[in-house]
Amino acid sequence: MRNNLSIKNSNLSPFLKKHWYIFALIGIAALSFGFNFYAISKIGYGNAYYAAAIRSMTQSFKNFFFVSFDPAGMVSVDKPPLALWIQAVFVMIFGYHGWAMLLPQALAGTGSCIMMYILISKHFGMPAGLISALVFALTPAVVVASRNNTMDMQLVLVLLVSTWLLFKGIEKSRWRYLFLAAFFIGLGFNIKMLQAYMILPALGLVYLIFSKEKIGKRILASFISMVIIAVVSFSWVIAVDLYPSSSRPYVGSSTDNSVMELIIGHNGVERLYGQGGGMSRGKRNGQGGLPGQGGPQGQGGPQSQGSSKGQGGSQGQSGSPNGANQPPQMNQQNGNANAGNPPAMPNQNSNNTNATKQDKNSTTHNNNGMAPPSGGQFNKNGRGGGMGGGNRAGGGVGNDIGTAGALRLWSSSLYGQITWLLVLALFCIVAAIRKFHIKRLTLKQGVFSYWCIWLITMCLFFSFASFYHRYYLCMIAPGIAGVVGIGIVEMVKAFRDKRGFKKWLLPLSLLVTSWVQIVYVWSYSALRTWLVPLIIVTTIAALVLMVIHLVNHRRLALLAATGFMLISILSGPFYWSLTAVMYPPENVTMPYAGPELASKTKTMGMTANQEPYITADSTTLALEKYLVKNYKAGSYLVVSQRANDVAELIVDTGLPAVAYGGFLGSDNSLTLSKLKELVKEGKITYFLVSEQGGRNSNSEMLSYVKENATLIDPSEYGGTSANSSTQTNNIQSRIFGQSSSALYCFK
Repeated sequence: MRNNLSIKNSNLSPFLKKHWYIFALIGIAALSFGFNFYAISKIGYGNAYYAAAIRSMTQSFKNFFFVSFDPAGMVSVDKPPLALWIQAVFVMIFGYHGWAMLLPQALAGTGSCIMMYILISKHFGMPAGLISALVFALTPAVVVASRNNTMDMQLVLVLLVSTWLLFKGIEKSRWRYLFLAAFFIGLGFNIKMLQAYMILPALGLVYLIFSKEKIGKRILASFISMVIIAVVSFSWVIAVDLYPSSSRPYVGSSTDNSVMELIIGHNGVERLYGQGGGMSRGKRNGQGGLPGQGGPQGQGGPQSQGSSKGQGGSQGQSGSPNGANQPPQMNQQNGNANAGNPPAMPNQNSNNTNATKQDKNSTTHNNNGMAPPSGGQFNKNGRGGGMGGGNRAGGGVGNDIGTAGALRLWSSSLYGQITWLLVLALFCIVAAIRKFHIKRLTLKQGVFSYWCIWLITMCLFFSFASFYHRYYLCMIAPGIAGVVGIGIVEMVKAFRDKRGFKKWLLPLSLLVTSWVQIVYVWSYSALRTWLVPLIIVTTIAALVLMVIHLVNHRRLALLAATGFMLISILSGPFYWSLTAVMYPPENVTMPYAGPELASKTKTMGMTANQEPYITADSTTLALEKYLVKNYKAGSYLVVSQRANDVAELIVDTGLPAVAYGGFLGSDNSLTLSKLKELVKEGKITYFLVSEQGGRNSNSEMLSYVKENATLIDPSEYGGTSANSSTQTNNIQSRIFGQSSSALYCFK
């Protein structure tokens, strides 16, 4: 028995030595999935706009194929189908639960983490691959996007698979791999449209320069690949646009009921330059605006949250007079003296009733309390605006992304999401770059060039694009992770081998990166007591061990120094990512990571789930219950203009609540004559008229409703005063997110 046991133990040690990287990768993957999925119930159903679409899509194949927002199939969502199809399939398998819709993104985030290891380790070794995977897993923007029912992490995973196929095609000199890479880019287009094409500069340049084939064959293969990309990308688009428009949902957020216009307009040019050449559709018409964008007089979004998908807003609720989204800047007067401390689990039994008070004292920054999550106060040197004050390029209002410019990513609202290691990445590029001999190009050089081009392309786009949400920044993460994983190993080797000036890059990069991180973290007073000292101590420990290695040439000292360096540079990203796990998002439609989440959980009395219907009390549920009670099979539950009016009704009931104006309230899916016809047929009984309509609000149609339908007394669905407009607005605004709304009934 003892002999057998000793034999097993002796065999175990060599196995661990030989396959240690497998266990390390499993640990990193487990950490990634834990961050992506732990306590996911706090997010509920996530973005209500997409959650409503998933519920609608599971009710019929037609709704599924055309990604209909509502069960009635009147308007589609403003995104391509693939990611939503995947979410719908998960719901069909596991049931309609929030976690079932969020699971595909969590898996995609962890899958992308593993792909980073595969892509880097093959050409630069296992340590480089593991560092890349770890950096990717701890990027706050990645964690935030992985805990959301938007599509970005599914897109990142598909693009990384395409990258692997590209490298394989160059290595094997086989066109089929390149064509498969093109196929996956086409799939990426069907996840997030033109965003998938952002890797084409890296993919195209690396293939044309580093492929071993003759230049004529490279050009021909590239041309065929572009054809494949186009065919796969536009297959669903053409199918929808050729289908009789009267027999399918109206294409949401398009101006002419075509997916092609949606691609070019709302999801294309308007993202880069802003709507209408710098003026949003909503702003031109005084009816709100882009997702996450304020409208005139604060009509752009819910309280300090912007008008993002699934969220409404009310006049005067925005944090600034022009409707810019200004989340409260926490201070000690609001009871946030401890904001920014290591996270503790929020009170799961609290409620949302204090949310309306959150902005009272939020317009100034107290240096003794929580710093703003933005560049509004941080921007003293023109480094871009921030979460409350920075305007978008092109004249749009703030969306937490600051002002377009070369230094936008350094604004405090964006730094915490993605920029932690950007300075280090620059050092890594210097460390890993080699002289290129055109006749002796290697795939290893091509791989490194690919990640550099990816990083540069993404940074340029997100520095100058007019509109995006902060979680979109996860697109930069593979570039940073790839370059940093490669570069740190190269800097360690240069330091060990004393290679000229490059031997000093390791300690210098550590000093500069730590200093920049400390400057940023110092804005959060409570973090000065533990996170700043942690960064300082681990930095000093790493530098001391580097000196020991220089004096005694001890390999173990250099290995330990690298470990302390990783702890130092990743402590900030780790904590920021942890806040996204431990605390409910301030706004599930525009999520971000940061210590502000902890303070807002305490001051706003948030529950783990902020979706109005999920946390609603009996009063706020009264109108929904009233509509369900009076629902007639074969009719619409209620009709309104904007998607955020009815998204929660669809999520809760699965009944055909209709938003004829789509997400922006601008879609022309319903005309006055069609309205009259539907009323006559008995399909429309209840009609919600809200003060915040949308672009191209059909005043003629709304006038018809007011003249021909009966205004429902609020006392019939839970109100206490039949003549109290305040009560009416209070109930309906809490349920529908509107500043002022009225329910009408066609008898």
